[in-house]
Amino acid sequence: MGSRADYVTRSREWIASILSRERRFLSAAEIHRRLRRAGERVSLSTVYRTLDHLRAKGDIAARADTAGEATFMLCEPAHHHHHAICANCGRAQDVDCAAMEQFAESLRKRHGFRLDDHALEFFGRCRSCR
Repeated sequence: MGSRADYVTRSREWIASILSRERRFLSAAEIHRRLRRAGERVSLSTVYRTLDHLRAKGDIAARADTAGEATFMLCEPAHHHHHAICANCGRAQDVDCAAMEQFAESLRKRHGFRLDDHALEFFGRCRSCR
């Protein structure tokens, strides 16, 4: 039987694999259901711990869905970006927002406000759903 470290690594690999096949945000419960259907014996708490670890490393993005539930998606960690999310199918696309730097500078100059963080999402219909 494998060690606990092997199990943790396998859990990360399974979850990363599920997220790599999707271009939309998934809840921990959705990921857990997919793992169970695939025959993997992993607890929901392990899924949450793994998602927390991947998010802390910067490997995945997290957001709250319309019901307030945390959802997760594999993201390119190399640069800061935002998401355009299809309201119909849920597909999410990375959006580079260089204009945010100009906006942050304007806040600082005009209002003396230093922007520490921000969250910006765009909602509409993707090319396939239009």
